[in-house]
Amino acid sequence: MTALKHAPLSAYLARAGSSLVFCDSSTRAVPSALSGTFSYIKNFLQDQDVAAIVPSSSFLVRRVCKWIDFEEDQVVVEYGPGNGVFSEFILDRMTADSTLLLVESNPDFVEMLEEWTSDDPRALVVQDRAERIVDILDAHDVDAVDYIVSGIPFSFFDEGEREELLARTRDVLAEDGKFLVYQNYNHLEAPLRKHFSAVTKEYEPRNIPPTMFVYEAQK
Repeated sequence: MTALKHAPLSAYLARAGSSLVFCDSSTRAVPSALSGTFSYIKNFLQDQDVAAIVPSSSFLVRRVCKWIDFEEDQVVVEYGPGNGVFSEFILDRMTADSTLLLVESNPDFVEMLEEWTSDDPRALVVQDRAERIVDILDAHDVDAVDYIVSGIPFSFFDEGEREELLARTRDVLAEDGKFLVYQNYNHLEAPLRKHFSAVTKEYEPRNIPPTMFVYEAQK
């Protein structure tokens, strides 16, 4: 497992393009399901990068996260956590010395994440884009990541952008690291097999939209 080494606060604040929020205790006030749904609807209408109109179902969350070993200390990154449905599940099961780095570009979701993770020292919220993952990890002096969880819509990227993000994602993973990703349809299987040594595909119909494709990609 990869240890997270914290750089001086001044070094973080000096990094252009990233707004970092540090969380430093253990009690969380997670947004209600209703407020989370309203937030998704509003941002779906206003932000072209938001692909979902409602948060992910608990069935989808459990199917994706079953591939995470919560018994060991881990460094986990989540691309596009939204209002934190996956984040809450992960934090509830992580060890005390694990770290969850949440990379979210939407300012409304960032504000929600900041609010409910503000008392958990394992959580770091970064207002930035997944495409900058190398710079984000460099700012935190993280050598490698054990798991990356992602629901960002790869269909929104052109082929070059998609290939570049998959390559960067693979590069920042530890040698036994995994990329856990879910998508609305099966357009990502072939690109994942190109970049990763082994890929497992499953389906989760109990979600809106139904039949989410879920992948476990091993570095």
